Amino acid sequence: MLIDCAAYVNGVREKPLDIEAISDFLESNPPIGAFVWVALFEPDLAMLTKMQEEFGLHELAIEDTNRGSQRPKLEEYGSTLFLVLHTIEQRGDEFIDGELHVYASERFVLTVRHRSNIDFRGVRAELEREPEFMALGAGTAVHALVDQVVDRLFPLLENLEDRLDAIEETIFAQTTDRRAAAEKIYDLKRDTNCLRRAVTPLVEVCERLLTHKHSMFREPLRPYFRDVLDHITRIDESLDSLRDMENSATQTNLSLITLQESEVTKKLAGWGAIFMVPTIVGAVYGMNFKHMPELEWAFGYPFALALMVLGSAALWWFFRKIKWV
Repeated sequence: MLIDCAAYVNGVREKPLDIEAISDFLESNPPIGAFVWVALFEPDLAMLTKMQEEFGLHELAIEDTNRGSQRPKLEEYGSTLFLVLHTIEQRGDEFIDGELHVYASERFVLTVRHRSNIDFRGVRAELEREPEFMALGAGTAVHALVDQVVDRLFPLLENLEDRLDAIEETIFAQTTDRRAAAEKIYDLKRDTNCLRRAVTPLVEVCERLLTHKHSMFREPLRPYFRDVLDHITRIDESLDSLRDMENSATQTNLSLITLQESEVTKKLAGWGAIFMVPTIVGAVYGMNFKHMPELEWAFGYPFALALMVLGSAALWWFFRKIKWV
């Protein structure tokens, strides 16, 4: 589906451009810095083929876009750069991994979104309010798109950190359900890995964009790409720390489960020993031998009961002292 198609000359948006007229604009020798920006959302093969004809795109890049499910990367096909970014969105309690494919050259920028409900119209609108900056050419659009993808990761990182903080606050509570805590930690690690799959390769991509010698990356744009690299590096480092803390939380929860099971075992052993006293006394006094001391003793029965009670009480006091019961 076509979202937008426009030409920009001297940083100013021209009237909407028809798809058939794209190649005509590119062949009209527009001034330096002029470019066409086309945005698509989950296009079919026919639309991609049309874009390939208009922009002269490489068939391998078109094949990757048609298939989707590509890792974050930066590839070169002649004067055209093919950039794949992952866009992570939170829908309810689930992280959704989408993709943004960007074809860029000095004269055009083509973006294709897959599995992503959040568009980039705001990015285009913000750039259109800064015509002097946009006059630097297609590189400004590439920077704005990458910067927006990175900035959208910060709230997701904060969400993961808040969830970890909530787990850590309750993990040592006696009333905590250990199974539920383990499930929360697992869900947290799953979402963290989802974010890592988008972030870790993007660090290398941003490094290459910063140092790339392509003509659309003019020198005034370098500080902006350096800023994006700084942001994505911070996120990557935060995810490393978050992963270590999640592993610690997992080990702590497992240790507490083992400790809890040990406490239960000790309590069972203690009460078993306590109940063993009346069992032994009863077994002795319950034997039916003819010649037994105290068989005809008037205080034999109360003595046996007292022995059971006192023996059990003594064991209960002992186990209570060592915190077994």
